Formats: sequence, structure tokens, C-alpha cells
Amino acid sequence: MMKLDLHILDSKTNARTAIIALHGWTGDQFVLEPVANMLKLGSVKWFFPRAPYFAPTPKKKGFTWFEGSDEKGWSYQKTFDGLDNLFNQILNEGFGKMDIFVMGFSQGACLAMEYVLRLPFSIAGIIPIAGFIKFKDKLKLEHSQESKATKILLMHGEEDKIVDLNESKASFQILNDLGYNVDLQTYGAGHKIPLSCRAIIEPFIEKN
Repeated sequence: MMKLDLHILDSKTNARTAIIALHGWTGDQFVLEPVANMLKLGSVKWFFPRAPYFAPTPKKKGFTWFEGSDEKGWSYQKTFDGLDNLFNQILNEGFGKMDIFVMGFSQGACLAMEYVLRLPFSIAGIIPIAGFIKFKDKLKLEHSQESKATKILLMHGEEDKIVDLNESKASFQILNDLGYNVDLQTYGAGHKIPLSCRAIIEPFIEKN
């Protein structure tokens, strides 16, 4: 079974919550650790997987969850297989399905929606930040009824010049129409996760 390279950040107390953090395009398994440290959530075990494909940059610097192009088609089976394996690992550690959150940034936010909403069960919630739904029509057809109890917190910077805020607005409309419990929160920043996001993310995780 496909195993993704993994970085883990464990709280000093017995963790009651597992958070999978999915990096953006050209990222790796370490880039979101500062966000975890910023949030200061207690009793959390963080899992930072690294995407399985090299990003198509001149020096192959960084990684991508989706390989290909709109013209040639997209490959992401290694990504989905790797996340299946990671979910099994987390469940085998004793976490329940409703103890798990998935947070993603940019392309990782896209993956959070594309993957979690196809699962044959619900989890506590997903937090797609500065993201988009890549395969909109496909997700409308392939999302699972069993995932409908997964709460969704969409977040997006109002000054984002990389992924337009309208992408999260479109995601909100699609997910709302599909019957998900979804919220969209914006913040005053560009394509990043500033300190001000703490006040949005922490209550979502702590109350669910």
C-alpha cells in the first residue's frame, strides 16, 4: 500500500484529536508546522504528509498532490491511496472517525474537499484554506452520502492574488447545495495563513 512521507507533531498530553495538515503546491511535510505551532491547540496530534509527486518546476523543487495537466489529464491515485493508508494508521492508533480533522492550504485545501467528501464515513471536520474544488462536476456526482456529517469551514484571504476569493465562494455554493454543513470565513490577508486565523480555527476544532 502507498505510504506517504510523514512528519508528526505530538502534544505532550494524551492527544484526543488528530489533525491531518495538507500542504500546498510545491510544499512538503514541514511547511505547515508553523501553523500548528501558531494555533496552540492542546491534546492534538498533527500529521503532515508529503505529496507523492514532484512539482513540475525547473528544479523539481517541492511536491504536488495532483500530477498532469488539463490537456493530458490528472493522476492522483497515489495521493488517495496514501491518504487511505494514513487514515487507517490514525484509526489504528485509537482515534475515532469523529476525532479527525483535515486542514489544507491552497492545493491541499482542494485535496481536503476532493478526498474527504468521497469517504464512506464522516469525520469531525475539514478546514480548506485559500482553496478551490478542482473537479467540480465530478465531485457533485461522486461525493458520498456517508460524508454529510463532516462539518466544513472554508477560509480565504480577501486580498488573495494566487487563488481568488471567488473560488471559495463557489465551493461554498456547491457544498451548501449538496447539503453539507458549511461556513465561509474571510480574513484580511493574501495567500497565506496569518495569526488572525487563530480566532476562526481554534473554536471550530474545539467545539466539534
